[in-house]
Amino acid sequence: MAAADRLSALSDELLQHLLAFASAKEAAASAALSRRWRPLWRRASALNLDSRPYSRQHSHDDRFDEFFRDGKAALRGRLGTPPKRLTLLLMEDAYLVGDSWHYYMDDDAELEYDARVAGLLADPAVAALEELRIACDRCYSFMYVPPLASLPCAATTLRVLEIHNCNLEPPSTEPSARLAFPCLADLSLRSCTYLQGYLQTVVDAAPALNRLALVDVTNKPPKPAGSGKRDRYEEFKSFNLCLRSPTVTTLVLETNNDSRDELDDSRNIGIQLDMPTLCSFRYKGFPVKFSLISPAPGLARVDLDTCRRERSFYKCEPAAPMLANFSSTRALKLHLITIEEIILDPNYESGDYNGVQNPGEATILPTFPNLKLLEIDGTFKYQNSNTALALATLLRACPTMSELRLRLHMAYDYHYDRKTEEREAGGPFAQSVERFKMLASMCTEHRDDVELATVSDLPGPFANSCTSFGCLRTSLRKVTLQFKSKELNCFPVQLAKFLVENAMVLEEMHVEDGDQFWPDHLWDKLARWRADAFRRRNLPETAAGFRVYQQANHVEDLMVHY
Repeated sequence: MAAADRLSALSDELLQHLLAFASAKEAAASAALSRRWRPLWRRASALNLDSRPYSRQHSHDDRFDEFFRDGKAALRGRLGTPPKRLTLLLMEDAYLVGDSWHYYMDDDAELEYDARVAGLLADPAVAALEELRIACDRCYSFMYVPPLASLPCAATTLRVLEIHNCNLEPPSTEPSARLAFPCLADLSLRSCTYLQGYLQTVVDAAPALNRLALVDVTNKPPKPAGSGKRDRYEEFKSFNLCLRSPTVTTLVLETNNDSRDELDDSRNIGIQLDMPTLCSFRYKGFPVKFSLISPAPGLARVDLDTCRRERSFYKCEPAAPMLANFSSTRALKLHLITIEEIILDPNYESGDYNGVQNPGEATILPTFPNLKLLEIDGTFKYQNSNTALALATLLRACPTMSELRLRLHMAYDYHYDRKTEEREAGGPFAQSVERFKMLASMCTEHRDDVELATVSDLPGPFANSCTSFGCLRTSLRKVTLQFKSKELNCFPVQLAKFLVENAMVLEEMHVEDGDQFWPDHLWDKLARWRADAFRRRNLPETAAGFRVYQQANHVEDLMVHY
């Protein structure tokens, strides 16, 4: 029995939308299915010209001739409205004239780009493009330079521009050509290089720009005078970024560049942003020098991930000073190597394998008066007093916080591993079962006393100082805590106990503590801890307004090695 043809039951508009995700060659092939399918691909709103399927056809000199013929035919064979979205995927030999081996052998040879690529982008059929994506081979020595100044859609309709693995610089034939992107609202550069100052020129040419994404971009300084050789990628890698825009509201900045060679350079400015209308900022990369030149009072969400770091003791910037720029934000997400670096300078020899700590110079955090949501994802060191100090410092800096999310992993510790190996056979699960049998034989009152007394109070900055945490008294209503329980009395359990006992208006506690100590799950104890704490203080019973929820997803068991 033949399978039912469900595709034919779909509307023409939906089929055209599906064909918009296929390459032009594959979309055109759909015309062979039936008479109904013949015109559909020519009416799709998007066109994808992919040179990769042509790379193994014919000889080296003419293997992409068919690609350009098919591309031009696809552009000019449209029915009805012209395409609104164009994606151009280019192999190196599709945009480079001649054999790349010739350029490798002769550094003085000037790169020559195939004019047919610029011809596709300048074709009248794409003069009304709203979205344009250009993606090339990942080849740093022979990167394609897109003709931004000569795009016919740039000055009229282009709203979204995304460029991958290209080099942005003025055209060598017309270096003074003026850029104009009056309608451009979204600009994304991924794995691109740009001539020093030219990125600012592109941003200045887009007065309506509100979203900017820079992923693994590289600053390329001008070629020294009198030098005829091309610059190799390794010779112009730079981490500095100085950018201004009066309109950008969303900024995504990610980098793989390791700035360790530039930190000792007095010319290193790190990242300097002048974006007063910024509302959302996401950074992923190495901790760097960072500053917001103009205040951004509308900043609502900040996402900082500073976990990209060499597994060695190269000098790096502390992550904490970056926070000083975002004191006005309402939501803050931190992804850190260790919780302790919230307050400590990481430029010291970590490890503490001999019981000796050298915390370095402490960092003073700003106050976040508008912060409502705080989310932290990171590791904590085993039995390290700086862990509690770091979290206490951050809680004090958030006096109006209403929601706290913590995802914690215990970092690798040599002493902990040795202690684990010395435990009796059967591991934590067998010990938990044995303890469960022991508690089961006790009366309810005695069992609760023994079970709840196994968790000690937090040390140092948390002891007898709950009144110094403004959010615990008036605003903290929801806590989510995820970790992998390795001991009954580990730091996350102590923290959970402190929060339920001292957060006066807490309404929800969402917990996932793993499955190793199954009779001693934390979520079974929280309500009793809270009720006992309120009873000891002669406060009204709040059990009816407090709920504990168990998270559905287990936390991965991560023992992070530095």
